[in-house]
Amino acid sequence: MKKMYLLLLVIVGGCCVLLLVAQQPGATVVSQKTGSGFEQQVEQNRAQMFQQGKQIFRFDTFGDEVFWGDTLHLHQAIAGEKNGGVGPGVSPKAALAVGLKVDADALPAELVQQIKQGKVNLDDPATTLALLKLNAVVGVTGHLDGQGRLTSMGIQCAFCHSTVDDSFSPGIGHRLDGWPNRDLNVGAIVSLAPNLQPLADLLGVDVPTVKKVLGSWGPGKYDAELNVDGKAMRPDGKAAAVLIPPAFGLAGIGNHTWSGSRGSIPYWNAYVAVTQMHGSGTFID
Repeated sequence: MKKMYLLLLVIVGGCCVLLLVAQQPGATVVSQKTGSGFEQQVEQNRAQMFQQGKQIFRFDTFGDEVFWGDTLHLHQAIAGEKNGGVGPGVSPKAALAVGLKVDADALPAELVQQIKQGKVNLDDPATTLALLKLNAVVGVTGHLDGQGRLTSMGIQCAFCHSTVDDSFSPGIGHRLDGWPNRDLNVGAIVSLAPNLQPLADLLGVDVPTVKKVLGSWGPGKYDAELNVDGKAMRPDGKAAAVLIPPAFGLAGIGNHTWSGSRGSIPYWNAYVAVTQMHGSGTFID
């Protein structure tokens, strides 16, 4: 009986020792190290995919310069006659007024100080070209030649689905990717294009009608089906444009009926990139 009692004490004591060892930090590290190589590989892959996705979301135009630049000539209206374009041009103040945003992190420290000191002319379209050269206008890529002339332009996903925190001033700050830009007046911006005839031909109407439709949208709204169904108004006579949706928080959502899409996230991404941004690609419904 005594031997059995001693054996029981040994077993219980051994279990206690094992429990204490298991609770030590060193033991946890050893346990984690068992799969550390695989876990590091997964983490590296996740980080790489995140960075690639962020670059695409922020800067990939999918070749849509062919439409916005080469076809509609929107870049010429932005540059203005004094900078090789047409019309008065778009100054930074005018750009901010239609909801375009400026990424403060893309601005050199010296330029930030000059803006704070009032030494930068925000009423001059040439300043807008300088911001485009810095890639500081959220969602817009400008292509400039060696003389600083704007030769074309394109837009990214971030054009509608990013904003800034206004930390520097209204419309200028740190990026908020995925947030809907509810200040963005897409219709007003597109209306500036010198050549709206392609849109008029697509809809079977004249250019003044196109401008009237674009003018009915207002800030923060967009009609993602206009060029598909040709219907600018709802049955009740109001504009068919809907609020620009966020690009985050959509995991697990099967149908994006709010934003006009009938399918999943990949469906919506392809639909927008090809049919709305007018990028180079194929969309099949």
